[in-house]
Amino acid sequence: MLHSERAIVSSKGQVVIPHILRKTLGIHAGTELVFTVHKNTLEVQPVRRNIDMFIGCCKKDGEQPISVADIDATIQKIVSDENHRVKKKKG
Repeated sequence: MLHSERAIVSSKGQVVIPHILRKTLGIHAGTELVFTVHKNTLEVQPVRRNIDMFIGCCKKDGEQPISVADIDATIQKIVSDENHRVKKKKG
């Protein structure tokens, strides 16, 4: 699928990405873009993020990052505890 749209570069070097292209590429406020030049062609791609990119980003010095499996286990325990609490409260 090839889309071709025009945009004007402002005096500050800013460009408004046309709506159809933002929608097609899943670009929204806060999306990081990578610009690559191939000969005389500019390629723009959104950075795709996943949970693995955030592992360890908030850890303190000397601490080991928490694994995705540990995060999942913690979430399951909290949900289970909350379900138990709600059932106990209802009856």
